[in-house]
Amino acid sequence: MNTITKTETEAARLDEIVEQFSGAVHDLKIYHYTLRQLVDAEEDRILLQKTAGRFFELIRDVLVNYLSLEFSKLLGPPKSCGVENFSVENILNDAGFGWSEQLKQSVNEELSCIPLSFRDRKNGAIYTARNKYFAHYDKAVFLAKEIIGEFPEGDDEKALTALENISNLFYEARFGKIRGDMVLTGAGDVHDLKKYLCRGLAFYKLFHEPGADVQRLYKLLKEECPYLYESRPAGREKTQKTKKTEGTENR
Repeated sequence: MNTITKTETEAARLDEIVEQFSGAVHDLKIYHYTLRQLVDAEEDRILLQKTAGRFFELIRDVLVNYLSLEFSKLLGPPKSCGVENFSVENILNDAGFGWSEQLKQSVNEELSCIPLSFRDRKNGAIYTARNKYFAHYDKAVFLAKEIIGEFPEGDDEKALTALENISNLFYEARFGKIRGDMVLTGAGDVHDLKKYLCRGLAFYKLFHEPGADVQRLYKLLKEECPYLYESRPAGREKTQKTKKTEGTENR
């Protein structure tokens, strides 16, 4: 019978912490990249506005809020109210790792490269937004509809770079190698979304051209997205039928 020793259990715990931290930083980079792809270029903003502008405004706001919260978590204190946080400082202070002084110095140097707007837990933009809006509503801020959480351009990139470097330091110290490139794109990503939106605009234009085979286009639409054409609001159908009946009676 195989038995797992206390040492093996502790090693597995430490391995999992480093793996999860690396994954959290990778996810953060993907969300950040996706947001940038949606809002940075003017042509992208125009594309989104032409297709579903209101929807993408909501997505943008959700991503901004999410990113701010994730930054504040990973850069948070080791503990809050006596409970351990999953943060850089907590991992660095975990005695189980037995980090070398050189590793600790390297991590602290990376942390010092993070702008105060992200690192300062008292007056920094990210923590102000977290404490007064995202985690809970500060009554005065909420009622005044104040804009909080804004930071100088480029601070987010600096913070991300430092977090990725820290992830690599932890990973290499634990496993003897860095995790590898944090790939930000793949099938079904934001680039594919933009391509399909462009195709949709082209299809819409073709749909309204003189001489277009409208019946065939409708057939293609129903084949690709039948659920959009099978379930219509009952009130709308009733109104349409009523109008049609009234028109018949008037004849």
